[in-house]
Parts: sequence; structure tokens; C-alpha cells
Amino acid sequence: MGLSAFQKFAMAGGEAARIVRETESKQMDGIKNALFKSIEDSVAPAAEYRQKHLLVKNKAKEDLQNIINQYIPEDLGLTETERVAAGQALYSKYGYNPDKISEAYQNKVTASQKLGSRGYNTISFLKDEFQDLKGINSNMDIDTISTIIAQNKVGAAPTGFDTAMGLVKTMPQSRGLVTDPINVDDISEKAKATLGLPKVVEGELPSIPMRPKYEHNKTLDEVQKYRLNESTIQKNKAALEKTTTWKPSDWRNSYKQFATDAAKASKLDIKLIPNATTGGFDFTFPGGEKNDAIKREVERNALRNFIMFGAGANKLNDSAFLAVVQGAGANVVGLSKPDSGEQMIPGMTYTKANGQRVVFTGQKDADGKFINIPLLSKQPVYN
Repeated sequence: MGLSAFQKFAMAGGEAARIVRETESKQMDGIKNALFKSIEDSVAPAAEYRQKHLLVKNKAKEDLQNIINQYIPEDLGLTETERVAAGQALYSKYGYNPDKISEAYQNKVTASQKLGSRGYNTISFLKDEFQDLKGINSNMDIDTISTIIAQNKVGAAPTGFDTAMGLVKTMPQSRGLVTDPINVDDISEKAKATLGLPKVVEGELPSIPMRPKYEHNKTLDEVQKYRLNESTIQKNKAALEKTTTWKPSDWRNSYKQFATDAAKASKLDIKLIPNATTGGFDFTFPGGEKNDAIKREVERNALRNFIMFGAGANKLNDSAFLAVVQGAGANVVGLSKPDSGEQMIPGMTYTKANGQRVVFTGQKDADGKFINIPLLSKQPVYN
């Protein structure tokens, strides 16, 4: 007896369900295998990143706490988070190296002692480093800032896992006739939690205006190296005493002598060549980055010694003297202007925050204010 139509239909339906089940099972197996492979491949990179991130964060946190304890006292009127921001600003300025902060502080103490002061302290240091300490505004705690520092240094977490999950989600996974879809998002989130990747902190480190670095102690040593030549001073004084007024050529010859003395002190084969454009002199000598730096020293200190002689001769207002100052100063690169916590060096050329160069004479006018000579030319730029 043959099968009924119903039996034939039932058998056909069972065979179809078997085929669907096998097809969907293969799809699910493919998705599962892709998921497990992605998770397995992400374990080692995630562990390496987690370890690097933790090491950098913990060191930054420890360094910051030490910096705050040593240089940012509690009686500054700052909140705890503002003290943290101040510590971070110092940390960042000195290349995240606490030893360099300590070195900068000790150099400033030494420079102050060379100038006869014993009162330089951490408050003086803060005034020299920050443009406006009272203007700091931050609500980030030390853990948050340490995390951002770690993120910036180590970089973003490995992205391979997220990329893989995105590819897995493109695989067919809609609800089937006999199987339920795999929740890739749910598995992904659980897997990421298991990988233990650090939580990303949004935002940036507080932006705090800092003063430029100024190696005051090094500048004092430089001045000592190119100190005034006593024989030159006496020769110029004798010549000046013979007449009440010096012509521009007299002042130019005087400057040339101070420049020659400074060139000799540098121990380089420097020659002075008159510059018809600026009215001063150009220094020529063998090249090289180190020699270029010495050339800048020679130019700066030749002018300084000339200024000191003019001040000693009470000629700071002499028009012919000032004309030579402008010509000689055209080639001088100004130093970063020292802050209130440090004394400026008489005769030295400094660059103000607005780019204006001035020569600090160290002399005071009738009102007791220091006399500066503004240099009218732009700050020279050398390669």
C-alpha cells in the first residue's frame, strides 16, 4: 500500500527542516568560531597594553604626588585639583622628568646665590614657572590626569578586537526557523570586560600658561666668560675724558674693541666685518651648531660690555651711543626675559612676551625706574 499524500508531505517537511537545521548550525558554528578566534587573538595584545598603561599611569601618579608635595604647598589658595593641575604643568614642561624639575630649581637657587641672595625658595620658583598661578582652574583629580598621561604616552588600546567584532556582525545571524541568533554585541561587551582593557578617559590635560625656560645660572657663567676687559675700559675712559662728546665713529670703534675682546674670549677664529645695512658688525667664523651657539654668546656679550661701558660713562642718553647700540643690537638674539623671582643681568638683551627686545642697563632714572633700551629691529632668526 502506498503512502498517503499527507505522509509524503510530512516526510518532505522533515527533510526540509533537517536541511535548514544543518545550514543554520553551520552558520552559527562559523559565527562562534569567528568570535572565539577574535577573543583568543586579542588576549595577548590586550595584556601587553594593559601592563604598559598601568606602569605609565602608576609612575605618573607617583611622580605627580611627589611634585605636588615638594613644589606646590597647600597654602597657595588652590584647591586640591588645582594643585594637581599645577603639578602636571611642571611635569609636562620638563618632559615628564622630575629630575629635570629638581635641576631647574637648584640652578635657580645657585643663580640667586651668585647674585648675593639667599632667599630663593619654592614660591620664587613657582613665580618663575607660571604666568598666573592664581588663574589655574581644573577639576581633574590625580587619577584622571595620570590616566590621560598614560593614554597620551602609550596610545589607544588595540583595535583588532573591535574590528573583528564588526566583521562578525556582518555575517548572517538573523533568527532562523529552528535556531536563535547569537547576540554578538552582548558577547563582545563581556569579552572586553574579561580582557581588562583600561577605561578610556575623555578630555585633555589642563592647559596652563607657563613662562619660557630660562637658564639663569648658565647665563651668569656666560657673562663671566666674556667679562669686561679692564685694559679696554681704561683705554676708552681715557679717550672719552679728552672730549665731552664722542662722534659716532668713536663709539663704533669702542664697540669694535669690546667685540674683539669677546671674540678672543670665545677662543674661536672669529672675524668682525662691518655691516653697512645695520651699522654694526657681522661675526664670521667656522660653522657648526656648537659654534653657532658660541657666536650668539659673543654677539650678546659684546653688546653687553659696550652697554656697561656706556652706563659707566653716564652716556646712556647720548644719541651717537644709542645709534651704535641699535646697529650692534640688530644681530643679537635676546634671552627669555627673567621673571620677578630672578634679577636681570645689567647690559643683557632680553626678549619680552610680545617679541620686543630690550637691553636692560641696570641703571635707574630720576624716578627710580630701571632704564631699558628698546631695540627697534626685529628679533634675528638664524638657522
